[in-house]
Amino acid sequence: MTAVERPKTLSRIAYLRIQQAIRDGDISHGNLYSENELAEKLGMSRTPVREAVIALVREGLVEVASQRGFRLRQLSPAQRAEVFDLRTLLESYVAQRLATEATDDDVRRLREIIDRQEQLADPAQASAFLAVDEEFHLLMPRLLGLDRTHDTLVTLRGTMWLIGFEALALPRRIPAVIAEHRAIVDAIAAHDPEAAARAARAHIENTAAAAR
Repeated sequence: MTAVERPKTLSRIAYLRIQQAIRDGDISHGNLYSENELAEKLGMSRTPVREAVIALVREGLVEVASQRGFRLRQLSPAQRAEVFDLRTLLESYVAQRLATEATDDDVRRLREIIDRQEQLADPAQASAFLAVDEEFHLLMPRLLGLDRTHDTLVTLRGTMWLIGFEALALPRRIPAVIAEHRAIVDAIAAHDPEAAARAARAHIENTAAAAR
């Protein structure tokens, strides 16, 4: 029996649109946003927007300023370090597993994403580049059926939106990201678990250094 995809609720639509605005930089640090203002901008009622903001608060992306609206959460150095440490642990594990279990089709799908990402290497397309970057990183645990790992990485990737543009702002970081992604997939294709894990760790460590 084919599963029927349920239509998205208004709160889910609001949630996804606010996420996109954060990733695109339309919602930025240092600014206060009211639910009414955002609802009007999205062409929605205040209720789904409020529900979306509550979900984003739970995920640690935004914080509420009492009676005044909400703003992006400012991460402390320790919180940033924790995000990158967790990504290093999880993504090196996933890359290592893929190096032993990935099929030729899995490798092809990963390479296709990197090829698309390379077409978005212009810094003016940073938002689209980040979206494809996220697709690459989240596909890997899905290929292994690691649902819990995938869901944890989704949350961590959400936090990365708060610092993603900072990491891409350094000269030559965008082509470096593409090269690092290719190194991960090359090690997976070569069925070399240690090299795959090492390449994944190096990629996260380089991203962390760029975001400092």
